[in-house]
Amino acid sequence: MKSKDIIERLTADVERLMKLHEGAMKEVVSLREESNEQKAKIRTLQEQLREAKAETEKASLHAAIAGSVSNKSAARAQVNRLLREVDKCIDMVSNRI
Repeated sequence: MKSKDIIERLTADVERLMKLHEGAMKEVVSLREESNEQKAKIRTLQEQLREAKAETEKASLHAAIAGSVSNKSAARAQVNRLLREVDKCIDMVSNRI
């Protein structure tokens, strides 16, 4: 094999690899954009889930406080949980002063 043939073959291989690299880089950019979009969707859905859970918890507490006999223990537990949370907040504020 002549050195000219080797150089031509290497040049062709390098050009092919450069094209493959360029295509791969474009795909990386596209995948990063898609990933960022998916992350934004996940954050939105997580926020919606938190809001839905809070709304469900409020509705459950409201129903329990409204007088449903079966939910009185649930209402008591909810009120106790809220009181503990308030106590923790007061404790944290007191420790900072």
